Amino acid sequence: MVDPKFSLRTLSFKVRHLAFSAILFLAAYCLLSSCAQMVAPTGGPADKTPPKAVKYSPDSASLNFNRKQIRILFNEYIQLVDINKQLIISPPLKYFPDIRVKGKALVINIRDTLAPQTTYAFNFGNSIADLNERNALSNFQYIFSTGSFIDSVSLKGSVKNALTLIPEKDVLVMLYNTSDDSLPFRKLPNYFGKTKEDGSFRINNIRNGKYKVFALQDKNANYLYDTRDESIAFSDTLIDLQNKESVDLFLFNEGPKKQFIKKAKSIESGHLQFVFNKPVVDPSFTLITKSPEKRYHQFIELNTGSDSVNLWLPDYDKDSIRVIVASDNKVIDTLELAIPKRTDTDKKFKLTYKTNVLGSLDLNRDVVVKFNHYLDQPQNPVNDLIELFEDSIKSTAKDIVFLQEKSGLKIFKVTPGYDKNSNHSGSRPGQLLHEPWKENTKYKILIQPGVIQDIFGLKNDSIKIEFKTPELKTYGTLKLNWQLPSDLLGSVLQLLDDKDRVTREFTLKEKSGSVFMNYLIPQNYKLRLICDKNGNEKFDSGDYLKHRQPEKVIYYPGTMTIRANWDLEQEWKVGLKAGK
Repeated sequence: MVDPKFSLRTLSFKVRHLAFSAILFLAAYCLLSSCAQMVAPTGGPADKTPPKAVKYSPDSASLNFNRKQIRILFNEYIQLVDINKQLIISPPLKYFPDIRVKGKALVINIRDTLAPQTTYAFNFGNSIADLNERNALSNFQYIFSTGSFIDSVSLKGSVKNALTLIPEKDVLVMLYNTSDDSLPFRKLPNYFGKTKEDGSFRINNIRNGKYKVFALQDKNANYLYDTRDESIAFSDTLIDLQNKESVDLFLFNEGPKKQFIKKAKSIESGHLQFVFNKPVVDPSFTLITKSPEKRYHQFIELNTGSDSVNLWLPDYDKDSIRVIVASDNKVIDTLELAIPKRTDTDKKFKLTYKTNVLGSLDLNRDVVVKFNHYLDQPQNPVNDLIELFEDSIKSTAKDIVFLQEKSGLKIFKVTPGYDKNSNHSGSRPGQLLHEPWKENTKYKILIQPGVIQDIFGLKNDSIKIEFKTPELKTYGTLKLNWQLPSDLLGSVLQLLDDKDRVTREFTLKEKSGSVFMNYLIPQNYKLRLICDKNGNEKFDSGDYLKHRQPEKVIYYPGTMTIRANWDLEQEWKVGLKAGK
């Protein structure tokens, strides 16, 4: 007979043993489970290898191609990135193919009818990448021919902005095998490529022959030149690919052909504003009234770019107006506008001003006071009614000119004895015809109330303008010695600042000479020469249908650094083959 105490002790020991074993088992299970979890590796080199095509069906470079499906197998799982923008098919297909990823395979279903005896190139760009790391397969290509051979001719080149000569990226370069001028408006190209970051392009697998070359900044992605905000470039003649392997194109925007009014509004009583889609020439406004015999005074003011016009009607007393708008004797539109009534108690209707002075003024700049209304002709000379102080001392110098024109007032210095009654309307941007202000001097201009009057009879309140001029040593100077070939006489020379703004401008009418440019703010500058063939002293864009290229532009190689209190002398011998 078994001792009951022994049995209980034995049972208790076994239970404890089983419990301890269970704990050890659970601990071991948890440890093993944690080791088996899928976690991202914490070390080792990252996978930077793009996927690799290992099998094609049909093979790339196949001849007599007549399939509707292409299957390309890669060595790893893949994904497509921005395929609609990256994939370039040349010649283009009318219907974009159906492209899908199935595991490691890329499946292309062709939805279009392929042309006979034609080589097709599918350029995938960087649209194929591996699934995990997104390593892109760069410039992957698949080609085939519906004929008995693969076309092997290529064309390379570059596309640059016609004015700035900056390379243009993502621009379509299209080839047409005929010379019909209407091609880019209505027909897809025979071949095309796209420019890279540096503006370069290369189109491969072209059939040998002669082609019209056309570049397009395709805003609506339809391969057609069909909107006026799209920029273009074109070759003057057909390019024979047997004799020429490269071409450089210069992109420009033609701008709108037809003039129209973008916006017309009544600013206030007696003040209408018209904004045009392109600069107007000799604008005119004919009022349609019930009393045609009554003549209302008109004052017309164009903005700097001539694409906006202010029409002032000081004695027009109706609450609406119908007006015929014309430019260069051609009617643009007939408009009807409401005009707010002006009352004697209208406190908002008053003469105000703005000025270009912000505490300081460059030595070679005019003080410009811009009023919100067109100004009436002064009854007395404005010069005698405005005071100027130099370092708190009232100036009695006879070389200060106060010139009133339209809605502005210019204040500047001229050489003593200069005829103040002559035309002081200024010069082209940056040409210093006026005397500079004194350096390191405090100026104060006082215009007493009532000196300035607008066409509505309103007069100015008291105006005080204060500024200080810098020291002369804060500026640098540039002396440019130039030489030009005969065919570039009359070109426009421009000095551009570090923001590509024109700061000086000259017309070069001699084969050689020098220009001296002073009061230059220290920074980097560029020189640009516009080959002004029509003599209008500005850059003219091209016209495709008129076969007119944009005017040539030549840049001085490199930049010029202007330093404070420093004189720089530079030579520029412009060669016949410089620039473009």
